[in-house]
Amino acid sequence: MKLSIFTLLVLSTGSFAVSAACQTETAIAAIQGDAKQSPLLNNTVSTSGVVTAVLYPGSKAAGILIQSLTPDNNPKTSEALFIASKELVQTAKPGQQVQVKGKVAELNGMTALVDVTSSVCGQQTAPKPVAAKLPVQSRQDWEALEGQYLSFSQPLIVNDTYPLARYGEILLADKRLWVATELHRPGKEAQQLEQQQRLSQLWLDDGIFKQNPDPVIFPDGNLSASNTVRVGDTVKNLQGYLIETKQGYRLVAAQVPDFETSNARTEAPKAKAADQIRVASFNVLNFFTGETAANPFPTRRGATNANELERQQAKMIAALSRMDADVIGLLEVENNGFDERSALATIVRELNKALGENRYAFVKPESSQGNDAIKVAMIYNQQKVTETGKAAVTAEGPFAYGSRAPLAQSFKAKTASTSFTVSINHFKSKGSCPDKQSNTTTHGNNDNKDGQGCWNQSRVEAAKALAAWLQSQPTGVNTPHQLVIGDLNAYRKEDPIYALEQAGWMHLAPVAETGHYSYVYQGRTGSLDHALASKSMAKQLTQFQHWNINADEPAVLDYNTEFKSEAQQKMWYAPDPYRSSDHDPVLIDFKF
Repeated sequence: MKLSIFTLLVLSTGSFAVSAACQTETAIAAIQGDAKQSPLLNNTVSTSGVVTAVLYPGSKAAGILIQSLTPDNNPKTSEALFIASKELVQTAKPGQQVQVKGKVAELNGMTALVDVTSSVCGQQTAPKPVAAKLPVQSRQDWEALEGQYLSFSQPLIVNDTYPLARYGEILLADKRLWVATELHRPGKEAQQLEQQQRLSQLWLDDGIFKQNPDPVIFPDGNLSASNTVRVGDTVKNLQGYLIETKQGYRLVAAQVPDFETSNARTEAPKAKAADQIRVASFNVLNFFTGETAANPFPTRRGATNANELERQQAKMIAALSRMDADVIGLLEVENNGFDERSALATIVRELNKALGENRYAFVKPESSQGNDAIKVAMIYNQQKVTETGKAAVTAEGPFAYGSRAPLAQSFKAKTASTSFTVSINHFKSKGSCPDKQSNTTTHGNNDNKDGQGCWNQSRVEAAKALAAWLQSQPTGVNTPHQLVIGDLNAYRKEDPIYALEQAGWMHLAPVAETGHYSYVYQGRTGSLDHALASKSMAKQLTQFQHWNINADEPAVLDYNTEFKSEAQQKMWYAPDPYRSSDHDPVLIDFKF
């Protein structure tokens, strides 16, 4: 049976060889000092303490932690010290009192002794953990606790699980953390919120210094497709050892804490009334069939083989079939036409097969949807709505590069005489920043560190061009009822959304504090997926919701098979809606 860090951290009460009594020439607190860096850096010192933990045995980061027996009275100095010694890792046991001599170093920011000689000189009972709490008042508060055994009596909230299966890490905080520009306009307020939130978070480390650990020990040693840990869940009875790495401070767990499901999955979105029309937006995460290519696999952006495609398709169809939507805007569909082998035709065919009836059809524009590998698309429930006018696309201006060409189509509900136009959109992403040296790059597209990322100006231009295009009634149907949906790659308070609102579009989502979000990235929650309506359309709104099936789930539960054993590929996968994408779908109901 493989031993985890939790096995190694149990305090020993067995016998061991003991040398002469320990002598502390330099106290641990004096080595640590009360600043970021040790005041004795590069000096050779001798100290002693009780072993509290053996960390990362068998790895290049291996070492032990010792804690002072006679702490000083300065709360700004830590009473623990990391000892980087392969020999001690092999022989030391928690509870032993050791004397060590070595050179003071800063290893990735953590004060440590290297080039160590040591001896065992006694044994002590287990030290009690120091009570800690989030948020801290400053990052220096962590420095004062560096290496110490901590406990958190407060319940903590899971904020990120992206590296869970790859590195055994989960981000915790005292509350749910938001993308600052989801709540505030870019600028001082947003920057202040982000600075405050950094003091509320702490990474929890499983203590296994290897990639793709097996098993994944969070939440309870049995992560599976049905036994998940979601962002928003609660962690209690947390104890561990505070260390510092290149990535910042983290807590190496002394035991598996208690995980409580406080953000449970929902089997389906909230129901809509029978006399209402539901419009949805869903990012299908690069659904590429590859069928129209000479060599189908790996596809350009999606599945790498037929097995992955089957897994991806099953999860996507499970999500779409439960939405009960009458018009669905799709994003990240392979831009490979409309014939029976195309990605869009495959979606409609497989969705109808799952529903057992010929319910959905796809919108087919006459003009090209650009040269991007992916496109936006639209499908609709033929039993509830009919197409009216013509499907329209524009690939001009900001839609010629970066932002995908938007698609607009007008519909008429079969139970009402009112026509409405839906536009599905996918603005340029925040990543792949432009070359600052390029003469064609403007300052507005660089990452200006205001929280909006790169290509913000391009997204603003897309928003303005979209508003003007829709004002021209591109489908040929003159209706005041218009709707903008899709992945705008901008958070709620950022410039592109603001530009649409300034043009008269009304955002249909309540503010983020009420729980509306579609995306989690680097421990922050927000929404890149939006719905904005003309004033007359907004008056018909009866319900808005994000169906949180994806953003809160560990990424490892998706269709991909990379970095997973055969057993994990089976255990972590289910043909259900959860982690069918990285974005949550948006669903909005209207009554005409």
